[in-house]
Amino acid sequence: MPTSTQACTTFIPQFYVPVQNYTQQQHQQHRHPPHRPQQQLQQAPQAPQLLQQQQRRRPRRQQPPQLPQQVATTTTTAQAIASAYWPFDNNALELYNTGIDGTPSGSPTYTTSFLGYGAAMSLTRSSSQYVYITPTIIPFNSRSFTVEAWIYPISFSTSNDYGIMGQCQVTSTNFCFHFIVRNNNLYFAFYSNDLQGGTTLTMNVWQHVACVYDLTTGTQQVWLNGNLDGSRSASAYSGLWGITTIGATFQSGSITAFNGYIDNVRYTSIAKNSTEILSDANLQVYYSFDGGSLTDYGPNGINATAFGVLSNVTGRVNQAIQFNSGPYISYTYYPFYFLGVSAYSYTMALWAKPTGSYSAKTLVYVTASSGWCVHFVVTTSSGVLTANSWMGNAVGATGPTLTLNTWTHIGYTYSTANGVRLYINGNLYSSTGSFTFSASGAPMLIRLGGDGGGTSCSPGYGGAFTGALDEFYLYNRELTAAQIWALANP
Repeated sequence: MPTSTQACTTFIPQFYVPVQNYTQQQHQQHRHPPHRPQQQLQQAPQAPQLLQQQQRRRPRRQQPPQLPQQVATTTTTAQAIASAYWPFDNNALELYNTGIDGTPSGSPTYTTSFLGYGAAMSLTRSSSQYVYITPTIIPFNSRSFTVEAWIYPISFSTSNDYGIMGQCQVTSTNFCFHFIVRNNNLYFAFYSNDLQGGTTLTMNVWQHVACVYDLTTGTQQVWLNGNLDGSRSASAYSGLWGITTIGATFQSGSITAFNGYIDNVRYTSIAKNSTEILSDANLQVYYSFDGGSLTDYGPNGINATAFGVLSNVTGRVNQAIQFNSGPYISYTYYPFYFLGVSAYSYTMALWAKPTGSYSAKTLVYVTASSGWCVHFVVTTSSGVLTANSWMGNAVGATGPTLTLNTWTHIGYTYSTANGVRLYINGNLYSSTGSFTFSASGAPMLIRLGGDGGGTSCSPGYGGAFTGALDEFYLYNRELTAAQIWALANP
């Protein structure tokens, strides 16, 4: 297969052919982006600010247009686009702009999203399935930009390339943008101006991937699961036109299709920094509870549901949620894929203020549809806090007795190397030592402030919480001691 270091050839757009009959399905549920940015853990903590409200989605067109068999060279100017988002919730529509809806080619199908709601696009390489975007040209040329996606690779071969996103005017230096997987590594290139990542992708697991071009510094970067995986100096992409594709690229002059699932593809017309990409990849949910809101202010839009009547009270930071021995917060689906993966790192952090007399109280409860369940954060009947996990049997770290009517910050991290670490008010209090978390193997849900009657689950005690909770964070990685300290000192 030709590589981007081969001699310049005229680009033949073989994918500009009539599309097979396809009718866009309607959205079953929109995924809403955050309404305000997350707290930046690697910097001094700041109060989150509200993002601008995104424009409402325009009415959907009923039938996508078909591309002509031949497309002549055009001088069409790219539209100024600040950001774009393709959630792939049973269609290829873009959520915020005009003229950049995707059109599926090759009849791709849909599968369950890693978020537990909506869907992800399922692409089969042998069927040349992908999405193309027309008539508007996505602007990548002579500017900074970031592309992010969640991918689930299936049966990759080191002898093939697998396209994530691309735009190719001609196969000439700096005129053919392609973000792909090559040799099972991330690969970000403008044609003969290329960067390869250093980490081999894992098959059959959801992974966050990103490529960044910073025009100011002249730098290409690739990111895997929030970690910088490669960087080099590079001149900017120069292509002025070309159809943008998702799930395939055409740097070789023929289709280079993906094999697996792709979800939540985002384009941003800035070079995102390390804190922003780390948050996009690792912050699963963030609830401020301000004004009684159960809106997720993280990147995934996993809004929660109140089961019973809750009230909002003065919190440790702005407002909090008050629980009165029965109601709790949870979901009608199972949104937490990573909590169901054995040995995967995670972090939970929250403020708690117990009121009334001591009893066994559940702060955070985790369960799967199979019945697998653990009281992750719970107090004993005497008010002693425990942070629990599972390795075929119960394992946990013991904390202090929570003081009634007083706010206490609880940080709970897990990794195979360090096991469970329990932080109180930003300081490490106790830990278990190394062990391997034995998960359910299925997506999970959490309940905050109660267990819904699941008191028999490990460690064998629990029940409804009476008190207030504030500022709940869930990450799919182990936060550092400094990052926990930042959350505990807003």
